Amino acid sequence: MGFLEEATPMPWGESTHHHEALKASAVEQFLQILRDHEARKDPEMLWGDEQEYALVEVGPDTSDVRLMLRANAALEQLRKRAESYKASPATCALWSPEMGNHMVEGASLAFRRRELAEVAASLSTSGWRGVVWTFANFPLLGTAAGQAPAEPATPDREDGLGSCSRFVPDEVITPHPRFLAFVANIRTRKGAKTAAFLPLAANADGKPARTQEPPSPWQLEELEDTDDPVAGRIYLDAAAFGAGSCCTQATCLCPSLSDARYLYDQLLVLAPLFLPLTASSPFWRGMIAATDTRIEAFRETWDDRTVEETRQQAPRNSRAATSPQVFLADSGPLLTKDYNDVDVAVHEPSLQRLLAAGVDARLARHVAQLFVRDPLNVFRERLELDNATVGDHWEQLQSSNWGTVRFKPPPARASNPRGEIGWRVELRTAQATDFENAAVVAIARVLAEVILEERWDLYMPISRVEQNLERSGGVGAVCQQRFFFRADFLGRGGAGGGRSPYPDTSAAPPESRETGDSVADFSLEEILFSKIGVFTRCVSFMQQRHREGKCSDDTLKLFSSYVELFRRRTRGELPTPAAWLRRRLANHPAYQGGPELPGEFVRDMATLASSLSETPRSVEAAAALEELLGDLAAFA
Repeated sequence: MGFLEEATPMPWGESTHHHEALKASAVEQFLQILRDHEARKDPEMLWGDEQEYALVEVGPDTSDVRLMLRANAALEQLRKRAESYKASPATCALWSPEMGNHMVEGASLAFRRRELAEVAASLSTSGWRGVVWTFANFPLLGTAAGQAPAEPATPDREDGLGSCSRFVPDEVITPHPRFLAFVANIRTRKGAKTAAFLPLAANADGKPARTQEPPSPWQLEELEDTDDPVAGRIYLDAAAFGAGSCCTQATCLCPSLSDARYLYDQLLVLAPLFLPLTASSPFWRGMIAATDTRIEAFRETWDDRTVEETRQQAPRNSRAATSPQVFLADSGPLLTKDYNDVDVAVHEPSLQRLLAAGVDARLARHVAQLFVRDPLNVFRERLELDNATVGDHWEQLQSSNWGTVRFKPPPARASNPRGEIGWRVELRTAQATDFENAAVVAIARVLAEVILEERWDLYMPISRVEQNLERSGGVGAVCQQRFFFRADFLGRGGAGGGRSPYPDTSAAPPESRETGDSVADFSLEEILFSKIGVFTRCVSFMQQRHREGKCSDDTLKLFSSYVELFRRRTRGELPTPAAWLRRRLANHPAYQGGPELPGEFVRDMATLASSLSETPRSVEAAAALEELLGDLAAFA
C-alpha cells in the first residue's frame, strides 16, 4: 500500500496551509529522481508480484463468518517468523500492512499463503477457525456481524474523525496514522461522505433490479437517514469498501525510462481487458450486485472531489480505479499522432516547473495531473525534507492515485541507496486461487517482454480506453461484452499494430476520426485469441523461446495452461470467479432467491476458498476447483 510513514498527521484544516509547499517539494524530489536515473540502463527485465489477502474466521454455527480484524497482530507474528528465517530468506515471504485491519500484503507467491494460513489459525477466536480469503472483496463487510472484534458503526462521531460510516466501524481501518487520516480527510475535503450506489441484482444471476437514479453525495446528506436510500442500489458509504478489497500486483522493472513509458501506454490499453477476465466481486454488503468487479466501488468510495470539482470534471474523476489520463511515451506513434483526446486538469505551477527543468511535455503533464490532487496526509514531522535524498512528498502524492496501471519511478536515494530499483510499471487485478493469480502474473510478464521486443502499437484515442474500462464491470462481460481495439493489430484493417503477418482487410472497420487508425469493437476472444490476437502472440513468443532452448518443456506447458484458462473464459466454457460464485449461490440450500446473501453461503464459501490451494485437497474442494478450472485444475 505504497508510502507508509511513522509520523503525526495534521488535521485537515491545518494541513491545507501546507499543500502548495508540499507539491513544490514533491516536484523537486521527482526532478532529483529523474536526474539520478534518466540515463540508467538495466540489462535484465525483472519481475515481482504482491498479493493482498483478507483474514476471515468461521465459527461453529452454520452462518458464523466474519472478517478477522487482527492484521496488525498477524504482521507482528509474520515479522517474527521472518527473523527466524534470516539464514534462509528465500523460504520466507515479505509482508506489509494494508488499509484494512483484515488485510495483509505478501510477496513471494511460493510461500505466502501457507505462512499466512498458519498465522490466521493461531489468531482466531476460541471456537472459530481462521482462514485466508483472496476473492477481491469480502461479501459481508459492512453488515452487522461481518467483522470482529468491532464496535458498532459510528456515523456521528463527536470528534469528527474516522469514516462516519453507517455500516463500517472504524476498527476495520488499520491503526496506522496514514490510514486513519485518509478516511477522515477524504470526507472532510469532499464536504460529504463518499457514496457508491452499485446496481442491485434481483437474484443470483445478476440481472438488475428496478432502480432509481442515485443522488449525489451532497444531496444524500439532506435525505432521510436510512441504510438504503435508493431503491435498486447497494449503498456503500466508506472508503473501506473500496480500499478494503484485495488485488494482485504484477510489477515489471524495465530496461530504461523510455521503455517504461512505452510499456505503460500499451498496458493502459490492455488493463481494462484483464478486469472481466478476472472478475470476482459479485456481492457487496450482504447483497447481490448487478456488477462483477470492484472497480465501481473503489472509484466511488475514494472520490474526494468537491462539488465544484465534480461539476467541472477537474479533476476528471476519482483518485482510485481511475480511467487512464495521459499516454506518456517519448517514442513511437505518439511522435506523429495525439491519442490524448480527453481534457485533463493539471497543477499548473508543477507543470511549469517541470517544463522549465527540461522535462518533456508528456511526462510533465503526467506528473502535473497527479499533483492536481491534494495530499491526503501531511505529517507534522516531515514538512521540511532534503529533496536531494528523500522522496516522501513525491511518493505521498504518487501512491495515493490508484489506477489499473501505475508508472513507478525509482525510489529516492534514501530508500534506494544502492540504486538497484529502476523504472517500473505495475498492473493490478485479483482472483480466488494461486493458480489464477499466477496466470495473470505470468501472462503480464510475457506480455511486457513481447511488447518491448516487437514494439507493439496498441494506441487508440484514450477516450476509447476509458469506454472499455466502463464496459469491463458488467455481469458476464468476459464473453458478452465488446471492447474497442485496434483492428489493424488483429489483421483487420491494413498494416500497423506491430507485427501483423496475416492482414485481412476484408473486414476493415471505419477509421477513427481522431487519428485515422482503424478502431472497432470486438469480443475478448477476438482481441486475445484470434490468429494474431494478443495472447496468441504471447504463446507464439514462448514457443519460439522453447525452440531456442530458452524455455523448458514444463515452463511452456504451464504457460499454455494459463493462457488456456482465459481462452475458455472468453468462450464461456469456464466461469470467472464471479460467475462461479453466482452459480454456487443459486445452488446453495440456504438461498431462496432474491437479492440478499445468506450467511450460510458465505461461511461455506470461506471454508471452501481456503481449501482450494491446500494439498492434499478434500473431495469437495477438488470438485469445486474442477468447476472453476476444468481439467486445468491439474496444474493448480
